[in-house]
Amino acid sequence: MQKSEGFDNIALKIIDYQEKHHMTDAEFALASHFTVEKIHGFKSMTGAAPTQEEETALERFMRTNSVRA
Repeated sequence: MQKSEGFDNIALKIIDYQEKHHMTDAEFALASHFTVEKIHGFKSMTGAAPTQEEETALERFMRTNSVRA
């Protein structure tokens, strides 16, 4: 199964966000209203790629819940 570039991109965005905010997968899942299993699948790229709606929701969550420097 070939991974799409967007799938890689959202995985990296999630990982970067979690590192910046010192969040575990469980904390990120709870805050973003996704299941831990979905977050694990997105990050490891072993599950289904996020739908466009899921990716938009994740990006909106990360954008609106960022710590401003």
